[in-house]
Amino acid sequence: MNRLRNQLNRIDTIFNRMIACFVILVVMVVLIIGGVLTIQFSYNYNRKIEELEQYRLEYLEHKINNLFEESNRIIQEITSLGNKDKEIQSFLYHPMKNDFFKAVNLLKYLQTLSTQNDSFVSSLELYVQNNDVWISTFTGINYTDEDSKKFKAELDIFGSEVQFQGSKRWVSDRVMKYSMREIPVFSVTSGYPLYTEEESRYKGYVIVNIKKEVLQELLQDYLTRGLDAVAIIDSKGNVIDAEGNVAGFQAFRNSNKSYMDELLLGKVKNNFYTVKDHIVMSQPVSMGDWTIVNLVSTKEYFDETRAIQTRIVIISLLVVLFGMILSYCFARKLYKPFHTVMSRLLKAKLNKKARENEYYYIDRAMEELYDKAVEKEKVLNDNKNIIKSDFVVRLLTAKLSDKKSMEDKLKFLGYSSEYTWNYVLMIKVHPKIYKNLDEIGKNLIIYNMINYFDNYKNESLQCLSADLFDGKVCVIVSEIGPGKEELKALRNKFTDYMMMNFSINPIILQSSNFEELGSAHEAYLSLLKLSEYIYFLPRAYFIDANELGDRLKEQRKTMDCHYETFSEALVNRNLEVINKILKDFIDEASSLSVATNYLNGAVLKYLFIYNYYMRDIMKGKNNETEHFKDFNDQYDVEDFYYWFISLIENTFDELKKVESNPSQTVADLIEKVIMENLEEELSLEFIAEKVFLSPKYISRIFKEEKGINITQFITDCKLKKAAKLLIESNMPLDELIKKIGFGSSNYFIKKFKEKYSVTPVQYRRNSIM
Repeated sequence: MNRLRNQLNRIDTIFNRMIACFVILVVMVVLIIGGVLTIQFSYNYNRKIEELEQYRLEYLEHKINNLFEESNRIIQEITSLGNKDKEIQSFLYHPMKNDFFKAVNLLKYLQTLSTQNDSFVSSLELYVQNNDVWISTFTGINYTDEDSKKFKAELDIFGSEVQFQGSKRWVSDRVMKYSMREIPVFSVTSGYPLYTEEESRYKGYVIVNIKKEVLQELLQDYLTRGLDAVAIIDSKGNVIDAEGNVAGFQAFRNSNKSYMDELLLGKVKNNFYTVKDHIVMSQPVSMGDWTIVNLVSTKEYFDETRAIQTRIVIISLLVVLFGMILSYCFARKLYKPFHTVMSRLLKAKLNKKARENEYYYIDRAMEELYDKAVEKEKVLNDNKNIIKSDFVVRLLTAKLSDKKSMEDKLKFLGYSSEYTWNYVLMIKVHPKIYKNLDEIGKNLIIYNMINYFDNYKNESLQCLSADLFDGKVCVIVSEIGPGKEELKALRNKFTDYMMMNFSINPIILQSSNFEELGSAHEAYLSLLKLSEYIYFLPRAYFIDANELGDRLKEQRKTMDCHYETFSEALVNRNLEVINKILKDFIDEASSLSVATNYLNGAVLKYLFIYNYYMRDIMKGKNNETEHFKDFNDQYDVEDFYYWFISLIENTFDELKKVESNPSQTVADLIEKVIMENLEEELSLEFIAEKVFLSPKYISRIFKEEKGINITQFITDCKLKKAAKLLIESNMPLDELIKKIGFGSSNYFIKKFKEKYSVTPVQYRRNSIM
């Protein structure tokens, strides 16, 4: 018995224990992993198939969207043709019913465009409503005497109404018939002008007919298995087209109507369902109310998995065997130092002492590990500030949301998780001040700001701070309970500290309170939004999101900046009106009722109007570059106001020295615009836009100064130029009329005869004689 006990004692060594543990561990891990993988394989494989099919479905949707995008490109090319050819523009936008020649030119252009895109375009059609003409590459040119509303009602081009790039489109499935020919197409229809929302203002319609066979080919190319089906369904549940196992698709749809309805309405997460041995998924098409629905049979997939599962079992057994061998080798190598000592002790027949020595060596190894752990802990403590800063940044950027991780990190940093009343403070050094500091000054200020909050801690309040660069520090302030007196005291003490040590008054933005630290990200985002308005809140050194945050939720996109009134006041040298407009703008901006992008643009627009007008008035003396440089140096919108008013006052004083009549200057500027654009179809609106004044105002000023209305002046200038061209060139009369910008030859001849008492032809003949 004693002999058996001694033999067992010899076997019971650390080495044998290690081998046994390693072998058992490897076998258990492999068996568990193999079993779990085998059980979950079908599920995971099914998910992979869903991802693959979804990717392919997105690719199909991309190809279909390309058809619509190319169609819209063609529509834009056709509608922009008028910008390149004034005659075509007149035909498209003005009544010219008898001009068959322009209709033929349009047809030729449509035929060329259709040929260039014949890979997917069946035909192109254009309905010019003003001229009651239907131009089609399929049927040619047709005039209609019907009322336009009745004619449009008979067309089948107004199917589903959609929005594309801010303008209205119609998509319809129809069959085009002409003589004995029938061609199924999808029609994309747009009214022109493109960005007109009211149908009553449309001048006509452009129709791109896409070959239906192109869409069918895309669906056929998508299918890879005989049991699958793919279909396009509109919002009303009508099947636009279907390919593959259509009968199986219809049967599935009839038996699972509720699933299909939810899928088409977009109520399904990830846009797919798994029903028995089928996967059905959808992908909406960006233009139109179409949805692509794909029905995938998983029967073939599961048949393929059986062979794979068999291979997994074989591989698992091989891994077990390999793990046992590896365990032996690893334990032998790890035990080697002890084995040498144990061998010597065994020779001395000191079994008990040998076992004690084994454990002694293990104990010494544990002590060494402990020493290393202490060293690591020292390194962590030395870098606490870096870890704290990273922790704050991760909270503000929503990269840390696990509550347990937050509590562990707070405990490590020496902070309590019992402070449940939290705020985010964003402290900014004004950009104009921060920009003028050198690098050492910037680092010194930021370091002292962070150090102040790190050292500010009492029983009711604690602070976590981080440098967010560019003169911005964020602090998460936590209190035991509600009550802002301690927080207010913190703000006041910090402001006094900055003024006393650096003569800087920092800007402090304070968020609404929140209970969970994980909500710091939302509070930080609200402060970022508020910080955009610092320029428009003059001398505001404390901004509370509780007081101002609600205003940002009900913002308007624009406001009335009275640009025309501002321009007229510049012309009239009316500083009182200019002063009122700018003050009203500042008051409106400080109410936070308008987005900052618009406000910044409005400030620049005022400066641009001033520069544009003064460029002509000052005749090259106006330094725009210097103005924009001075503008960028302004501290806030209030400084901008005083600088801008001073600039305008100085300009008016300078103008008084060189001019006696401002209205004469405006009239001269209007005359200059007319002479530079004489070949255009000039109008009051066109000229007013050029000089940034209202049409009524320029009409009155010009009449007062020149003694003639603008329209008569334009006509006289055009006639003088025509008379000069008649004498100095051999230009045909039609070309001459077009060159000087007359819309009608009869009107030109009438006006010419009124002015010169002869027709243009007689005038040219008389000049030759």
